[in-house]
Amino acid sequence: MVIEIKEFRSPSPIVDLEQAIGQYILYQLLLKQVDPQREIYLAITTEVYQEIFDEAIGKLVIKKLNLKLIIVDLLKEEIQEWIN
Repeated sequence: MVIEIKEFRSPSPIVDLEQAIGQYILYQLLLKQVDPQREIYLAITTEVYQEIFDEAIGKLVIKKLNLKLIIVDLLKEEIQEWIN
């Protein structure tokens, strides 16, 4: 398993989403070449999930790109959910 940790800090959540998706897809393509058995996950905070990925556009991205997520609660320092 490979985990890409992504912070969404820009004023535009869409810009952050575009960058995160681009990096995720690039890493996914490269990983399939060097180690096809490994999967890549995008790690995001609970807040980012609620603000972006739990909305229509985020759900579309998850479904159409088969995006795998790890949702992390930073205050509790624990994983809240795995989305395959």
